[in-house]
Amino acid sequence: MRRKILWAALAVAAVTLLAGVLAGAAIQQELVRRSEAELLRQADATAALVQRSIRDALPTAERTDATPIGRTLEIARSVGGHDYVEARVVDVPLGRPNLPAIPTTPLLDSLGEDPELNTVTETEVGGEPVLAYVRAVPVSARSGATVLIAIGRTEPLLATNILTRPLLISLGIGGILAVALANWVAGQVSRRLQRLETAAGAIAGGDFSVRAPDDGDDDVARLGRAFNEMAAELDEGRERERDFLMSVGHDLRTPLTTLQGYAEAIDSGAVEREDLERVGDVLLRQTDRLGRLIEDLMMLARLEARQFTLRPEAVDLTAHVGGLIEAQRLRAETMNVGLAANLDPVGSVDVDPDRVGQILGNLIDNALRYTPESGTVTVSLDNDNEWVVLRVADTGIGIDHVDLPHVFDRLYVAQRYEPVRPEGSGLGLSIVKELVSSLGGHIEVTSNRGVGTTVMIRLPRRPDGLLVDGHRTKPRAR
Repeated sequence: MRRKILWAALAVAAVTLLAGVLAGAAIQQELVRRSEAELLRQADATAALVQRSIRDALPTAERTDATPIGRTLEIARSVGGHDYVEARVVDVPLGRPNLPAIPTTPLLDSLGEDPELNTVTETEVGGEPVLAYVRAVPVSARSGATVLIAIGRTEPLLATNILTRPLLISLGIGGILAVALANWVAGQVSRRLQRLETAAGAIAGGDFSVRAPDDGDDDVARLGRAFNEMAAELDEGRERERDFLMSVGHDLRTPLTTLQGYAEAIDSGAVEREDLERVGDVLLRQTDRLGRLIEDLMMLARLEARQFTLRPEAVDLTAHVGGLIEAQRLRAETMNVGLAANLDPVGSVDVDPDRVGQILGNLIDNALRYTPESGTVTVSLDNDNEWVVLRVADTGIGIDHVDLPHVFDRLYVAQRYEPVRPEGSGLGLSIVKELVSSLGGHIEVTSNRGVGTTVMIRLPRRPDGLLVDGHRTKPRAR
């Protein structure tokens, strides 16, 4: 990570430096172009001035004295800020009047007899480099002569180091600072990520108490907080798994111990013939308990792994629930617990009737376990727009409010509350929650200690999709 950030910073600095150099070169070229254009403009103005001065200096019938133009050239040089302003008359026809005398022309002399016109030329005058520009203009139509106007300056049009050197220095300093800052940031991030990696390795080794640093408000801190939340959930999950295994082991050991004890007694002949029926009844109850626990464990494992099948179809839910209640009525009567039904007609609902049977069977079984004699378990069914609501209420021992968020955890209720009747595996509510979720429904529990508990299930009448073998699918067409 650190190397990547550092190399990224170097790349950014290099690109920035290159872009700055290119931009500086482009700006320099533009300034040179504008300087040359300004030099040409000044040359044109100077040429026009010298041309007019020479015309005025030509002899006429009224004026035969030639006016020298040296003063004009000096004025043009001073006003334009040039080092040289020279003129030379060329191409004088034979028999034409004499043209005025023009001062010495060292710049034109350095350019030779045929200087390059209308362009900036580099030359030397007295060993000093000079930039020169030469323009040819006619003196007048009457004279037929041409004058060469030369402008020169010893300073370059644009001192490139004035722009490029500060620019390169600034970009270089900026690049160094960027790399140093990136190296510092990379070091900070790398050290924090290394601590996070160490914490992850500790958790992978089984130490769920370790926590990653989560100080600050940046992305690494948020990652650390998310990591710590995950570690806490893993630690809590491990505790739940440990408690679950211990509880399951205890529940398995009790019937196995009973079976083993009676089997040894029968094998040794310690059981009298008249006690065989009683012993057989005990063995049958214990094997039923053991079988129910194993079946619930396997069912819950399949539900959590989404390895089960739904067969949704259109069901008259009122009639179906009524039949399920009647199947449980005899069992409730043997426990001296009333089983009441309050079922409204809800019409046809797209559900898996077998899974609804499992849900209601587990809820009634759980209610009967915690409802004392002379108590009541009431099953109700009604409509709520696009939902149907199934409730199972009992007058049992109830659940404390602090425990309500955990009632669907495996064996949570069974561990914290002593049932009136110890039958069952203690996994019923966990199985119900998974089944309701697979049917696209919701489940809620309300309870008051010493008053009773109500479990409410909301199932969609026409679910958009049901969870079949771990995948959402459209309900079967009716």
